[in-house]
Amino acid sequence: MALVSMNLLWAIGYPVTAIALHHGASASFLAVIRLAIAFFMLIPWLWHIKRWSWTLLGFSACMGIIGISVPLWLQIIGLHETNPAIAALSISAEPVLTFILASMLLGSKLTGAQRGAIVLAVVGSWVLTGEPRPTHALHVVGDGALFLALVLFAAFNIYSPRLFQWVNAGPGAALTFGFGSLGSTILWLIEGTPLPHHVGLPLIASLGFMAIGATGAAYLLWLYVIGRQSVSYATLFLFTQPLVGTLLSWMLGQSRITLSIVIGGILIITAMTLGHYGGRFEPRLDKSAESSEHGVPL
Repeated sequence: MALVSMNLLWAIGYPVTAIALHHGASASFLAVIRLAIAFFMLIPWLWHIKRWSWTLLGFSACMGIIGISVPLWLQIIGLHETNPAIAALSISAEPVLTFILASMLLGSKLTGAQRGAIVLAVVGSWVLTGEPRPTHALHVVGDGALFLALVLFAAFNIYSPRLFQWVNAGPGAALTFGFGSLGSTILWLIEGTPLPHHVGLPLIASLGFMAIGATGAAYLLWLYVIGRQSVSYATLFLFTQPLVGTLLSWMLGQSRITLSIVIGGILIITAMTLGHYGGRFEPRLDKSAESSEHGVPL
């Protein structure tokens, strides 16, 4: 239930983000609001941390800034430059990217089926984004921003379990949101602190959902799940995001279902299915350390 709820919140977040952008919120401003409100929601969890260390703070800073604030900012830019249906479907490549990074960074092995899944995912992504090429490049900035965001989100996925060497899900989420809001604030200042020209109910409601639902609750559920299940099992449920996100964006009139979206989406979802049924990877994290508070095994 936690996995399904988490992915529904993230999927609904695509069209809701488009609403916020349409009503004048910039990518950096939206990222700041999302992470800052989520951080203040979870501040009480910080009092549950019984042992602080520079290692915990340093790792949390990397997870919050590199793993959340930067990819969140890039994803919002990508969503603004493309449309919520493509953004929602492109997220389906995240499990495949998680496989690749786990292999490169942690030495996890890919099966033959998983290698085939990677090829399908690459082809599907190319078709999905309109078959871009030098003479027919569509949404280059948006597509590039979405891809880089997915790489960083995948890295966040495979390294998230390391937080449980020190803290549980609630304190871990609070720390990452705190550093993530700091990173997003820096990006917002660099962009010149852009503010919405008009604040109305649609903007307030969309910002509220993105901060409380698609950020605070969703990431807390993610950390809760990976404290009890493997990362590979958790990523299995990410396929619900493109399905729900595409349907919602179509129902809200934000995009239309094109042949490229249908074919690309089918190829990517097929790739995910092939990759998961071809064997699960288990990242080889350092298992010598256990949570100093709860003894949660990695």
